[in-house]
Amino acid sequence: MQDTLIKALSWRYAVKTFDPAQKITDAELHTILESGRMAPSSFGIEPWKFIVVSNPDIQAKMRSASYDQSKVSDASHVVVLARRTDVRENIVRELLDRAAKAQGKDASEMKGLGDMVAGTIASKSDAELDAWVRAQTYIPLGMMVETAALLGVDAGPMEGFSPDEIGAILGLKEKNLRATTMLALGRRGADAFAAVPKTRRDFDEVVEFVK
Repeated sequence: MQDTLIKALSWRYAVKTFDPAQKITDAELHTILESGRMAPSSFGIEPWKFIVVSNPDIQAKMRSASYDQSKVSDASHVVVLARRTDVRENIVRELLDRAAKAQGKDASEMKGLGDMVAGTIASKSDAELDAWVRAQTYIPLGMMVETAALLGVDAGPMEGFSPDEIGAILGLKEKNLRATTMLALGRRGADAFAAVPKTRRDFDEVVEFVK
């Protein structure tokens, strides 16, 4: 399994050009999204939502909001990973409801957890809270990228877009969401970058063991 994982990660690269004629399967898409759904988050608050776009007209508009990057319009699907902007108002209640249901308890029995999470949120300024939530959105992104590689699906994670414009196209503000990052999924096209050797620092340079 270790060899399979490393081989898949060595195969993947940040795709710049997709073949617009090739689509990924529903099963592949669901597995990739499910891996993101299963991602860990601070206190389990899951402060994100994944908006999956496969409408060519909408993808064309999103391309215009993404510095005219062809992968946005040519990808089979584009996943917008958005962060919640209503964390102060709703996240604790939703967390307690989920936790109580999963554990077969009443939400009132989860007061300790609720107080801890609410205290953490209250201690942060608006800017700190947004940075905290924004950072967490990259956890499911990483899991989706890895899962896509294991499935042999090409992926292109990206930050090169206008969050305001993407938000306007998808109506995110009205849903208490803001785009953080996007993931284009599909099959690689004629892309010169595919043949470029992967450049990574050596293991011993990146990793330090403290014993």
